[in-house]
Amino acid sequence: MLQTKTLIFGGGLTGLSTAYHLEKLAKTRPELGNWLLIERDNQLGGLTRTEIIRGYHFDHTGHWLHLRHPEMKAFVNDVMGDDMMQVARKSRIWSHGVLTHFPFQQNLHGLPLDVVHECLMGAVEAAIDEAKAPMDAANFKDFCLKRFGKGITDRFMVPYNTKLWGCEPEEITADWCSRFLPRPNISQIAAGALGIVDDQAGYNAHFTYPRKGGIEAFASRIAGYLPADKVKLSTTPVSIHFGNRQVTLSSGEVVQYEHLVTSIPLPELLKLATDLPDNVRNANSQLRCTSLRYLNYGIKRANVLDDIQWLYVPENKYPFYRIGSFSNAVASLAPENSSSLYVEVANNMSPTDDEVKASVREFLREHKWLGDDAEVEVEEVRHIKYGYVIFDANYFSAKETILPYLFEQNVHSLGRYGAWVYASMEDALMDGYAFARGL
Repeated sequence: MLQTKTLIFGGGLTGLSTAYHLEKLAKTRPELGNWLLIERDNQLGGLTRTEIIRGYHFDHTGHWLHLRHPEMKAFVNDVMGDDMMQVARKSRIWSHGVLTHFPFQQNLHGLPLDVVHECLMGAVEAAIDEAKAPMDAANFKDFCLKRFGKGITDRFMVPYNTKLWGCEPEEITADWCSRFLPRPNISQIAAGALGIVDDQAGYNAHFTYPRKGGIEAFASRIAGYLPADKVKLSTTPVSIHFGNRQVTLSSGEVVQYEHLVTSIPLPELLKLATDLPDNVRNANSQLRCTSLRYLNYGIKRANVLDDIQWLYVPENKYPFYRIGSFSNAVASLAPENSSSLYVEVANNMSPTDDEVKASVREFLREHKWLGDDAEVEVEEVRHIKYGYVIFDANYFSAKETILPYLFEQNVHSLGRYGAWVYASMEDALMDGYAFARGL
């Protein structure tokens, strides 16, 4: 039987950050260096990986690192130094036949005048109503109606988020969006309708990204600080007994731990438990998540999407909700005079892969971003089982049953899928840092 103070499931950003900071703290507190990391793949990084096909670099969709915590800025700088660069966001929205600035609710200028009028008047009415009484939204659509008004809700919020979540906005709450959904006041909405653009709006006006190699360069650099003898690759947990604090691995080894840090999807973790109470098992069955389908495109043409890094597409005509360009952020991610793109589709949307491909090509042609089909050098589909956690009516009651139970067992379920939240890459890094510091 192996014994360790801290057992870590998953070598994505949460697991990497946990191990990195434990190792760093062990310089003055040696006992904290007693950790073991288990990763199912043959290399570390999780979804923070970059695939290279015919010279084109593709992350697992857009992995733009937005940093706001001083501790995480220092962490990234310690790991990467000058090999990380800051990029000013340039995102747009394709809606009603025009490209507008992001976010939609703060950049109505350029839309057809009847759409601008509808959205602006709806926003004014919503602001007046909100001033009269506190807002109490029953679901995400209701939140948008009360916060932004009917025009903005109908023209962007509902169609875009229906495609993103793969379900109706009435099925989810607004609790996920506190930081991620810009909430301009009526003055800012009016200014945007008149064409006064604020490119700093939202949480992601700038992002950090490796100068070379794609986002995997960052994960690989963290992994390089970890002692190889504390990492088990191509290994999975087979069963867990929370009461005994024991894990059986696919290698046949049994590990006795004091603390378990896990970033694997919460439903998958609980399925491994051999001593799970019925109430926790029942709560686990209520957790919902979308799966994600994305397409990688390598196109023999420079500046596809112009200089836009990602583009939101709420229009129902197209099955995809977002299309982005890695090479518009860092030119080296595509061969010379070429572009590397990603396209995101909720996996439970009905179009087949071939239908999505045809729609993407049609969209690119309409914008003069694609000429002859021979320009398409890479066109491949990928799937991610766990995409976006769905904040439905059962979300909070299920987590209020599961997470306290795990905490009592010294199990720290962290990261986007471990904590079962809507979160950024920085949040995953911060979770590992906070655990190590707390320990």
